[in-house]
Amino acid sequence: MTMKATAQQPVHSLDWTRVSDDPNNPDAKARVRQTVRDIRRVHANSDIVSYVEQAAAGKRMLDVGMINHTRTNWHSEWRHRRFVKVASYILGIDILAEMIDQLAKEGYNVRTVDATSDIDLGERFDLIFAGDVIEHVDSAVGLLKFSGRHLAPGGRILMSTPNPFSRKFVRQFRREGVIVVNLDHVAWVTPTMALEIAHRAGLQLTQVHLNKRIGKWKLWLKEKLVWKYEPVEYTFPDYLYEFTTPSHAELRRNR
Repeated sequence: MTMKATAQQPVHSLDWTRVSDDPNNPDAKARVRQTVRDIRRVHANSDIVSYVEQAAAGKRMLDVGMINHTRTNWHSEWRHRRFVKVASYILGIDILAEMIDQLAKEGYNVRTVDATSDIDLGERFDLIFAGDVIEHVDSAVGLLKFSGRHLAPGGRILMSTPNPFSRKFVRQFRREGVIVVNLDHVAWVTPTMALEIAHRAGLQLTQVHLNKRIGKWKLWLKEKLVWKYEPVEYTFPDYLYEFTTPSHAELRRNR
């Protein structure tokens, strides 16, 4: 299932300040709201890692924050290991130096790098993935600028992050009264926030992907009934944001 763009002006090209200099202006909010709807894409036959894995096939890839917190996550389904198998070239970066050193000894192409810094790695990539990173960093804009700096012509940036509006968190809030997620998180990043962060970083938010494997009949029920009465996002625990440089946004939109 894919929701197509319908607005005359693509949402990802929208600068709300051209509508009004007031961030609470109703018309500006309406335009942003329509923009987010227009670039939303639902993938009911793929989880996020499988989607990124497919995007990485045969590509030069940068995997940001690839350690995934601790060594205990380096199992057979560790996403970086999966990406290594399909990408034509892959570099993994993280700030956890000790574990980066261990992975380097095991033969992985990895470096200790702060992905919100002004560092230039001296390489460019077709695909940059930051899996559940943006909610951890002090500067989301810095992360986007770093990623944009390392993007090859025609490349794309994919960043996943938890969806605070999903059933998963709403139920937790109702049950416990306080939502407690990863204790290292410092922010939620909703689609409208991703749109603004991209603008400040000189990039464009081109698509908002919602990924979750949903059975045929369950999907039919959601499309025919459930999603007519509740937001589509309620079904999906995570967002996967896609960013491009402005000069390449149209290429991605027309694919």
